[in-house]
Formats: sequence, structure tokens, C-alpha cells
Amino acid sequence: MKILKINFYLLSLVVVLIGGLFLVGVNQANAVGAAYYPQDTTINLGVGDIVIQDGSDADSVVTSNLNIVITISSGQTMVLTSADKLHLSNNGGYILNCGTNESRLTIVPSTTETIIVTPTSTTCSSTGTGGATGSVTGGGGGSVITTPTPSPSVSPAVSSTPTPSSVPVSTSKSTPVSRGFVSLAAVSLKDGDVISAAGSSDPDVYIVNPHGYKRLFLNPAIFNFYGHLGGFSKVKKATSVTRDIFVTSGLFRNCETNDKKVYGVEITGEDTGRLHWVNTTGDQAVKDDPDFFKKVFCINTKEFSWYPQGVAYTSVNQIPDYSRKNVSSSTPAPVVKKQYKVFGTDQLNVRVSASTSSAILGKLPLGQIVESLGQQGLWHKILYQNKDAWVHSDYLKAI
Repeated sequence: MKILKINFYLLSLVVVLIGGLFLVGVNQANAVGAAYYPQDTTINLGVGDIVIQDGSDADSVVTSNLNIVITISSGQTMVLTSADKLHLSNNGGYILNCGTNESRLTIVPSTTETIIVTPTSTTCSSTGTGGATGSVTGGGGGSVITTPTPSPSVSPAVSSTPTPSSVPVSTSKSTPVSRGFVSLAAVSLKDGDVISAAGSSDPDVYIVNPHGYKRLFLNPAIFNFYGHLGGFSKVKKATSVTRDIFVTSGLFRNCETNDKKVYGVEITGEDTGRLHWVNTTGDQAVKDDPDFFKKVFCINTKEFSWYPQGVAYTSVNQIPDYSRKNVSSSTPAPVVKKQYKVFGTDQLNVRVSASTSSAILGKLPLGQIVESLGQQGLWHKILYQNKDAWVHSDYLKAI
């Protein structure tokens, strides 16, 4: 009987302790974001394993075979490490610390941000630290057929290898930045969204990626190859201005079979095209086009088999501009300048980019007349103190 009493006491103590731990867990969950990591969590990407350190906290974390998309708010911290000392390139400017045993990226935002972390196969040096892009050499030393790819099971997504910021971008062709692209969030879109500017002169259906590129579904039959997109009824309506911020790409890979080759599309008719293997090295591809790997979209076997194939291209420069009407994308759309007057507020914020989370450059008083240099969603681009800036259209009246 004495032993039974001791066991019952111990059992009661265990129950109390478990209950206390459960309550601690509940309180902790209420105090952090939806994506809280109580222990080290390993994420398997195409270039290697990335560890989210215990105690990391964010509003959401979405991973693919290519990158990690983190939505994080002020007061939260996200720490990513790589035992292989991989470069953890990111769009937020956060510094990569390179130690003797690992590379470490610590994200501590001052406001809500969406950070895209794209690990590359290039390793960092323990003699110093690397920045958001560091000295990453996109494309690697081998052929373009060695590019890591995302899983095509979610959507025809982009296959991207970040490129060095030191490589000058060619001015002969239109780029997302030259068209005013800031981020998908700035135009109320996300990676893999399918859009169409119905009612415009070009009602075609496109899919977008986070680098500011879009791909055209050349033929309705091709769009039907991707049933997970939900059909034409799920296509998002977009203005022609939003659509044209994205540069159209015609670079594809068959991710369903994990084929490493990159193909360029030659448009042969209104709804027809031909694939050409881009038979060049990754280094040379990036030299010819710094955004080369940011333009590569995954396609499935049905679409890949739908195209006839032509002779291989031996240079990126042989890839024709991807346009239904065969109009070179190097000619940007003309900028239509319109004048507006500030109304509805005594002080209109002038921001660095087309987002309410971007830094404020200054304020415009009620009645101030401004000239719009272009529009991105609900934002107008203006010239403020000899610099490009953005103001919200809710407080502008056309004159």
C-alpha cells in the first residue's frame, strides 16, 4: 500500500507538470506569430539544408525547393543557418555572417516585411561577412543545365539563380525595374498568381514570379495542362498598367522530369511556338543576361511535349523577344504624364517605393499639384526633390 501511495503521488505530480507545460505552450503561442519554431527545424532545398534556429518567430514561412519566403513583423526574429556555409541571399539587405562552421542570417525587422531568402550553391568565406548579395556568382561554373529547380507540383514557378550585383544590367532591353516593378506585394499579387487584363487590347493570361517577370500561356490548351490553377474562372483581373510592369519571359524548364536544360521559345504564330535548347554555360548565360535565371519558368511534361523543337541556340543572345505580336520588348511603353492635385489630406506622404511600409521622403500639402510619371497599382510615381518617389492615388484628383 505504501508503494501504491508513492506511485499515485508521483503520477499526480507528473500530471500537474504536464498541465503546466501545456499552459506555458498556450501562453507562448499567444505571444508569438503564427510561424514560431520551438526547436531547430531543417528545410531541404535544392542547394542544401537550411536550419531555422529554435526560438525563431515570424507571421508566416513558405518554402519551395528554391527559396524561403518569410513574412515577419517588428518584434520578431528569424535566424537561418547553413552548416555548408551557403550564401543566403535575400531581398531585404540583411547581412550574412560567415563563421568557421556555418553561415548565419539574422532577420530583425523594424516593420512588417516580406523577405525572400534564396540560398545559392556558392559558399561564403569565414574571413569576413557577406551582404544581401555578397559575391555570389550566379549560374555557377558549369552548364545552365545544372541550375537547382523548384518542385512543379505547386505551380509553374520560376527557377532562379541569383546573379552578382556587380554585373551591369544591359540597358538595351526593358527590365522589371525600368518598368517600375518594386515587389509583388506592391501590386497586390503573390508568386504564382495568374493574371489577365480583360477588356484591354491584350486579354491573354500570364503567370507572374517575384522577380518581376511573367510568362504567357501561348495557347488555351497549355493553360488547361495546369488543372491545379483552377481554370479560367480563377484568373485574377489586373489593369494593363500592372500587367505591363512585368517583363514577359520565354525561358522554360521541364521541372516535372527534373530536366536541367533551359529552353527558349520561338513564337511561330498567334498560338504556336517552338522550343530551342539554350546550349551555353551558366557563367556565360549570366554574362550575356544578368537576369537569365530569374526568367526561367517551370513547365510540365504535357506542355513540354506540346511544342516542336528546333535547333539548339548556342548563345543567350539568340533567344528572340517573347511577344505574341513579335514586338520587341526592348521598346518600353510610352510614359503618359498627367497632372493631379492633392486633396483629402493636409499632408500627403511621399514614399521611397509603392508601399505603405516604405520610408517617407517628405509630405505634400493640400492643393499641391504633381505630375504623374507612371502608375503602379494604386500608386503614382512622381519626381520629388529630383528623385523618383511614390504617392497614393486615394489623395490625388486629376486636373
